[in-house]
Amino acid sequence: MAKKRRRPETLEEYLNIKRSMTTGKTDYLASRYQKSLKKALGLRDDATSELDFLERHNVSIGKYSLRTWIKKNPWLQHGRPATQAIKWLFREVFRNPNKYRYRQRAMHSGGLFIFEYKNPKFKDTPKLPWFDKYPLVLSLGPKVTNEGIRNIGFNLHLLPPKIRIVVLVKIFELHKRLYRYRIFMRNDKPVQLNYELIKKVLKPYGVLFSIRMYIPYRQRSVVHFPYRDWYKAVFIPSRGYDGIRAQKLIKEWNKYVRGLGFATSARLDWKSKI
Repeated sequence: MAKKRRRPETLEEYLNIKRSMTTGKTDYLASRYQKSLKKALGLRDDATSELDFLERHNVSIGKYSLRTWIKKNPWLQHGRPATQAIKWLFREVFRNPNKYRYRQRAMHSGGLFIFEYKNPKFKDTPKLPWFDKYPLVLSLGPKVTNEGIRNIGFNLHLLPPKIRIVVLVKIFELHKRLYRYRIFMRNDKPVQLNYELIKKVLKPYGVLFSIRMYIPYRQRSVVHFPYRDWYKAVFIPSRGYDGIRAQKLIKEWNKYVRGLGFATSARLDWKSKI
């Protein structure tokens, strides 16, 4: 006969028991998904040592500039880059799964993704009054929680269109040593992002307003954009919000930024800020 578990006598004892149960579960999950987590976070990658070697020997890794590619994007000449971006998404990206389709559950750190997310866990509850059904996410990599693996990142669609450009370019610039190396080597392996640095530098742009966590098995049709395609992908608009309109969302972002003590405008001249 199984031994009956003693009930905790104090709140502190109860919290300690719950804490140990949660820790045990997350440790188990981290162990179970260790290989995929390391791959997604780039922890096995020796990119830093490779870069150090290249720099010590003055080997060029190119001078790729995301800001330049965005400014020279021919879609800007038409005046409606979002329309051109949607055409590109449907006519080229979705029709070329070998290049763009992402088949892993853990979105790798530093990558830019778009996917369908129509059925979030807290849909139709006060916890989630509105959400983006087609997030465009710059990934911070996967995280282990006591409920399983979660993908975390900045959903650029929660930021005003011009702010999206500034945020993406500045994050690229903060990590350009690794991004340029990846582009020069023609691979799209993970780039470990410095969350604390991003939070500090991009606070005036309300970047934390866009941070979200996604449940992998609820994500559908995940697309990964190669680093060289970011200058086009940044113009992709959301194809639909649930529970909120685009203009109302911008007002919510504006309220958030004002609450932080900044006067950043959604209509800023993004070319002068990147």
